[in-house]
Amino acid sequence: MADEQDPASPRRRALAAMIAAPLGVAATSALAASKAAPASLAGRLDALEARRAVEEVLVAYARANDRVDEALLRSCFWPESTHHHGGFQGKSSDFVGFAMKILGGVLYTAHHISNVSVEVKGDRAFSECYYFAHHRRPAKDAAGETDAFFEGRYIDLFERRAGVWKIIQRRGLSDYTAVIPANTPYASWPAGQHSLRAPDEDDYYVMRKAFEGGS
Repeated sequence: MADEQDPASPRRRALAAMIAAPLGVAATSALAASKAAPASLAGRLDALEARRAVEEVLVAYARANDRVDEALLRSCFWPESTHHHGGFQGKSSDFVGFAMKILGGVLYTAHHISNVSVEVKGDRAFSECYYFAHHRRPAKDAAGETDAFFEGRYIDLFERRAGVWKIIQRRGLSDYTAVIPANTPYASWPAGQHSLRAPDEDDYYVMRKAFEGGS
């Protein structure tokens, strides 16, 4: 009763409510986070390993393009995977053949993958990444060469089968293209100082084979 008669009591109650509110919000957020997170350490580790595996597929896709490694490129997709990028829409296996024809007429390529985000739900994953690509190619008028630059995104659905992650659906978006005359012809690039395209010649494959053999 004395507290009710104290003129400062309403202020004390208001202050207590203000202090308690953030604590209640924090507790609610923590509870929601605990429900959203995997329930076990094994689940959390599996999600981390899955994200890493998805990232490796995205990087392998870039390497396969740059080295013109058809086998590696095909290994990124499940056989029934679908593909929609630019003017192509169909099976990913057919896109690989389409891409190989383009790459065969290009002198040099470099594909960069960044801004990778991955969401994992059991044996399925949803990912988005940005790409930036540089193609050195003969000019369309056969007079010299050009450098073509491309930017866009890959939006992918992944599936895990028998522990292996591959793309089951890809949507490629092209947001920027620029083509400029090349300053120096590709043939003038110093031999032995730059990347090669054939998988059996580029140093990545040579050194990896030695690594796997224990050399």
